[in-house]
Amino acid sequence: MDFAYSIMMVMKRFSDGELREISKLFENGASLSEISVQMGRNKSSVQYQVSKLKGKKRRGGELHIEKLSDLELGWLIGCYAGDGSRYFRKKIYSYEVKFALNEKEYSIVEFVETLLSKCGVNSWRCLDKRRVYVKCLSKKLFFFVEKRLKWKGTKKSKSVRLADLPSYSNSFLFGFLCGIIDADGGTKRLYISTASEKMTANLKEICTKLGIAVKVYRYDVFHVYLRKADFRKVCQEYGFSSIKHGDF
Repeated sequence: MDFAYSIMMVMKRFSDGELREISKLFENGASLSEISVQMGRNKSSVQYQVSKLKGKKRRGGELHIEKLSDLELGWLIGCYAGDGSRYFRKKIYSYEVKFALNEKEYSIVEFVETLLSKCGVNSWRCLDKRRVYVKCLSKKLFFFVEKRLKWKGTKKSKSVRLADLPSYSNSFLFGFLCGIIDADGGTKRLYISTASEKMTANLKEICTKLGIAVKVYRYDVFHVYLRKADFRKVCQEYGFSSIKHGDF
C-alpha cells in the first residue's frame, strides 16, 4: 500500500555514489534544477538530500505550505489522518507532530520527510520495533493540521474527518485519498479501514466527486472498498500512467 511514488515519482533510496555526486554538483554551484536533470531524479527529492548533506538549517518558526502542490498537501494531510498524531509538552513548551509508519514502506517514510522539508520543517526518525516514527517540532504545523482535520477529544481515530470538504480542489482530494490509502489501506483489494464514521462519509463523498465507485462494510471498523477500474481512470487523469503494484 504505497501511492507516494504516484504523486511525484518513486522515492528510491540514493546510493552512496549518487549522494557524493549530488554533493559535488552542489559544491560546484549547480542549481537544484540542474542537479535534478543530471541525476534524473525528482527536484524535491534532490532538495531534501542536499539539505541533509549540507546540514542546512531552517528557522523552526517558518512553515511554507505554499511550496506544496494541492496534490502533495492532500497526500500529507491524508497520511496524517491515518498515521499522524501531535503532542503539546507543557513543561518544555514543545509542539511535536509525528507520523507512525511501517518500516517496510520506505518510500512513504521518505516522502513524508521530503514534503516536510519542502515546506521548511526539519524532521528526524525514531525506530521502534516495526514502526518508523517521523517526528518534527513545529508549532505552526501543529495548529495547521487542526485547520484541515477535526476530531473529538484526544483520540482522533474514532472521530477524525476532513474539515470543510467542499472547499478543496479535486487535486487535493485525490492526494488525500492516496495518502490515507498509504496510511490505513491496502492495494490488493484497494481498500481503506477507519474507525471513524465521519471519515467514512468523507471518503464516500470524495470518491463520488472523483467518479470512483465504493462499497462500505462494517466489521470491527469501517472498510471502504474502491473500484479499481475507476481508480485507474483517475490516476490517468493526473498523469499516473504506470501503477507499479502488480495487483492493479
